[in-house]
Order: sequence, then structure tokens, then C-alpha cells
Amino acid sequence: MNDRLERELERLTANAALRREDLLLSGLRKSRRRKALNIVAGLLALTSAGAIAAVIADVFGNDGVQLIAAFVAGISGTISLVVTSYFSDDEILAMLTGSAKYLALRESVYRLVINPRVSDDERFDMLSDLQNDYAHLDETYSRYFSMHTEIGSQQPRLRHAGDVDRAQSAAREDVSELHRKLSGR
Repeated sequence: MNDRLERELERLTANAALRREDLLLSGLRKSRRRKALNIVAGLLALTSAGAIAAVIADVFGNDGVQLIAAFVAGISGTISLVVTSYFSDDEILAMLTGSAKYLALRESVYRLVINPRVSDDERFDMLSDLQNDYAHLDETYSRYFSMHTEIGSQQPRLRHAGDVDRAQSAAREDVSELHRKLSGR
């Protein structure tokens, strides 16, 4: 196979893996945070319920009950606002869907490599289509990325340090698999 074609397939595979991991990790993290915040908001709402207010009234008097109820209701409302504005189900679903689409793109690259009936010229044409698919995915899902790549660099910057290793490991694994498929053709 042509070296330029192989390098481009490798680059596309690595980039798709980085994006896939980023979206997957971000979506899962948001999902877990949303669940935790919903639990906290629910507990705070229960705390401000009438049964708890009666106990607090005995300890602090009526003024204390009003003050504590107002404070707890304010915190509960703030958490509910954060959950509904920052942790929407649609956004989490979009992140996980985007991750799956990058995985499908990687599988398309693998199929292109292992197909013995395809010439290098045809592979270049198909690579162009795959690169267009990648660009479309980036256009659609770029607002969800926590990774930001410096221009001219392959090094992503993530908001969460552990994610860098995981994303780069996924990219290395995917590129290694691509090379195994290339050598096994």
C-alpha cells in the first residue's frame, strides 16, 4: 500500500479514536454528575419537607425553621437549575451518539484496509469520503469536546488529566490494530 495513504489512514484512525474517547468520557462523566446532583437535590427537597420542619421548630423555634427552610430551598433550587441547564439528557445522548459515530468511522477505515479487491487509487477516493465524514462529525460534535488540539500538534489538552492517557491509549490501540490489519492483508 502507498505510504502516503497508509499515513493518512493512520492519522484518521488516531484522530477518530481521540474524539471517540473524549465524547464517551465527557458523556459518561456528565451522566454521573447529573445523577449525583439529582440525588442531592432530592435529599435537600426532602429536608425542607414539613416533617423535618416540625423537628427543627422544636430546636430552633419558628424563625429558625423559616431561615433553614429558605436556605435549603435556595440550595435545592440552585442545584436543580444547574442540573437542568448544564446536564441535559439531550446533550449527554449527543455525546454518546457522537462517540459511537467515531467508532463507526474507525470501523470503516478498517474495512477499507482489509478489502483485498480495492486498489490504492480506489482507497484514496474512499479515504477522501472518510475524511469528509470525519470533518462532518467534527462539525457536528466539536462543541462537546473537552480536548482541544493545538494547531499543528497532535497533543490534545483535556480538562481532566487522566483522560489524556486514556484517549492516547485508545488512539495507540486503534493505530496498532490498523497496522495489524495492514500487515495481514
